[in-house]
Amino acid sequence: MFRSAGNRTALLAALLCAAVATPAVAADDLWALMLKPGHIVLLRHSNAPGSVPESNDMNMKDCSIQRNLDAEGKAQAARVGNEFRKHKIGKVKLVSSEYCRAMETGKLMKLGPVTPLRALNQVFLADIPGMREAGTKGREYMKKIPPKQLTVLITHVTNIQSIAGAKLDSGEMAVVHFDQAGEVVVDGKITVP
Repeated sequence: MFRSAGNRTALLAALLCAAVATPAVAADDLWALMLKPGHIVLLRHSNAPGSVPESNDMNMKDCSIQRNLDAEGKAQAARVGNEFRKHKIGKVKLVSSEYCRAMETGKLMKLGPVTPLRALNQVFLADIPGMREAGTKGREYMKKIPPKQLTVLITHVTNIQSIAGAKLDSGEMAVVHFDQAGEVVVDGKITVP
């Protein structure tokens, strides 16, 4: 594994460089791609400011010990859902990290029930083995999604970086698909105003 700081630094640099390589595709083209089989949406949860000590072994149902959506985050999640409906996408499969801010983002989108998935729980950037494992588990789950089922995975910035190499802002989406070699390809990003 990564035994030296140099190797860890190299992996972090590679992840950050990969985030810069997202292609510029018009938002309307990305919405159209969502209607084509085989595309998946990675959504970073909406705005949840602050900093509290969190870990994946805490009680995920206790929102009082977690960062939560603020008023803007709640409004942002609702706007994301409205954009899906505006583009004639009224129902999708929503799968979320167990963290309250991610689950609430999905619920406020009002596109269907939200299913929690532990594999999407936040991974921390300094945890290099955890980053690799999160990317592997995320991609394994994505490969099991039926091609005709548009699925939105609601997770955290570091998980999205580990899965697809894309760095997203709060409430931002990346539309992705798998290429013939089984690698995740980022088609582009959508920022909902």
